[in-house]
Order: sequence, then structure tokens, then C-alpha cells
Amino acid sequence: MIQKLLIATLALALVGAVAVAQPVVDGVINDGEYANTLTHAESDAVLHWTVEGDNLHMAFTMPARGWAGIGWLTEKTNRKAGGDVLIVTVQDGAPVILDMFQESARGEPVLDTDEGGSNSYTEFAASHENDVWTVEFVRPLATGQDTDVDIVPGKSYVFMLAYATVMDPGRAHARSTAGGAFYIEDFKF
Repeated sequence: MIQKLLIATLALALVGAVAVAQPVVDGVINDGEYANTLTHAESDAVLHWTVEGDNLHMAFTMPARGWAGIGWLTEKTNRKAGGDVLIVTVQDGAPVILDMFQESARGEPVLDTDEGGSNSYTEFAASHENDVWTVEFVRPLATGQDTDVDIVPGKSYVFMLAYATVMDPGRAHARSTAGGAFYIEDFKF
């Protein structure tokens, strides 16, 4: 009886430890590492996220020969204007993350650092193999910067996904109607 109770207690402790485990930003997305997962069939992207304290831990895989990007808006009133954008690309042979802001409805976003902001991503790991990006990052839910859109868990956002055929982030993705950019309405972190 005591042995069964001990085994049951140990099992519950292990389940509890797994449930509260924080994702590890190492460029590898493990099964069960994140609390939430969403597969976007049109883009073949898979999103994973966990809100831990004041931080968003997020990961995604996305097929792309060139750069890949994600972003979010509180509402889509003028296309993608006002969006908080992350672009991952390769520079000097290594993956880099670009914290960007979409000022206008069309065209490429601008770096937060060029608009008086700073890079809000506190941790980052990525790889680009066989034309597929695997990306993990951590970002505060609220940064206090005008170039970032604060994240409120449970609030609806318009989530954006895009990719290009080249690594130059100054080169645009294909038009939305041609499969280079996608929107997920009513996305909740």
C-alpha cells in the first residue's frame, strides 16, 4: 500500500514538473515543450507558444527558401500597418532575428532600432535546413516601446506569416494572393 502511494505521488510530481517546465530556447522544438500548438495548413507553418510569467516563449517551423517572418496586429484596419514583426534570415552565414515594425500598409517593415526602439527578443535560436526554418525565441509580453505591440494572453490578434525566396529582408515576399503572406484572424496567445 505504501509502495503504491509512493509511486502515485512520484507520478503526480513528474506530471506537475512537466506541466510547469519552461521551454528551452535551443533551436529544437520537442513534443510537449510548449503549452499551445497551431498548424497553419496554407503556409505549412507550425506555431508553438507558452506564456510564462511576463514573457512569451514562442517557436515556429516554416518552409521557406529565404527569410521567414511572423507578426501580430491588434486589428487589421489598414492592411498590415502597425504590426509588430519578427523576420529571421541568414547574415554572414548565421541565422539572425530582426525586430521590426510595419509602419505602412505596404512595403517592408523597418527595424525597431531605426525608429527609436530596441531589439525586444531576449533569447533566440534558429536553424535553416532543407528550406525549412526552425525558430525559438523569448520576448516580454509588454516592452513599453512604441514599435512593439504588447501581448495580452487571451486577447484576439491578427497573426501574420510571410516568407520569401531570398534571404535579403529588403526583398518582399510574394503577394498574399500568390501564397507569400498569410493572416490568421482571432489568434490568441
